[in-house]
Amino acid sequence: MKPYLTCKNISKTFNGSPAVESVSIDLLPGEIMSILGPSGCGKTTLLRLIAGFETLDEGEIKIENNIISSNQTHLPPEKRNIGMVFQDYSLFPHMNVEQNITFGLQNYNQDEKEFRLQEILKLIQLVGFEKKLPAELSGGQQQRIALGRTLAPKPSLILLDEPFSNLDAVTRKEVMSDINQIILESKTASILVTHDREEAFSIANKLVVMINGKIFQMDNPSNIYNLPNNIEVAKLVADCNFIKGSIQNKEVVTDIGSFRYESTNKQISDKQIVNTLIRPDDFIITYDPNGSFKITAREFHGPYSISTVLSYQYGFSLKFRDQQNVSFPIGTNVNLIKTNNRNLVVFPK
Repeated sequence: MKPYLTCKNISKTFNGSPAVESVSIDLLPGEIMSILGPSGCGKTTLLRLIAGFETLDEGEIKIENNIISSNQTHLPPEKRNIGMVFQDYSLFPHMNVEQNITFGLQNYNQDEKEFRLQEILKLIQLVGFEKKLPAELSGGQQQRIALGRTLAPKPSLILLDEPFSNLDAVTRKEVMSDINQIILESKTASILVTHDREEAFSIANKLVVMINGKIFQMDNPSNIYNLPNNIEVAKLVADCNFIKGSIQNKEVVTDIGSFRYESTNKQISDKQIVNTLIRPDDFIITYDPNGSFKITAREFHGPYSISTVLSYQYGFSLKFRDQQNVSFPIGTNVNLIKTNNRNLVVFPK
């Protein structure tokens, strides 16, 4: 299948500072991509370049193999057949739901407009709300209207700029699930930018990790979680511990044991010193009065807790998720047991 959208080596600089630097991505028809990165990494600028709100310094952007942006070409945003959902929804407060959704349907006759309106209302599950104003609706309902308005003209691509950031935690989870289902049912290619790893993982079937204006990794979410390219990606996509290790006989030897390992870096060799990634769920904490670790702190997260353990012998601390319904008092001596068959990931030190 040929990509619907292709960005090839695109760059954008503001006042001498690169915001997007030699970025290349591709998006298949119907694919949902999340661009995950910290604040200021350039992800919103990348979205604005694709939308046509900013001009390119270098590289090119293609839709269906037609150049829409380069340093010589710039197709206006309104001619790109791209829909945008903004962080603040940007609904017209004086217009009701029907008027907001049909705003982009000026070229439809009345029958076509009414038919499309009903299609969208069913899709976003707001049938019966046509005459309500945005102020009469919840934040989650407003977000669905914003998406409905974007989908109404049948764009080939939807761009979503941190669309859940204004919602409380409970509403955000509900709306994320709703929006994901709506996009899947619409079969519209979509790009979501976010700094929230939960949003990125739950929405996307392709994940892009962006740091300091560059793409650090692009793959499906599972591959990036299980085998990050580097320490920066590992820290961004999940909670991490790192300890020193050395490669010996196809294992990484650490102060807490020897384990099978893997890495995206093919240059790692025997006897090399490495940083070893240990996730909080890679080991379980077990009670042992003679154990070489002691629990020094605990963080309660509702459905689970995270305990900090201190190594008596080596002086480092690690964080692990407690077993369900099992937690030990602070000060308890414990040991660690590997819980899964997942290889530990190592990075050059």
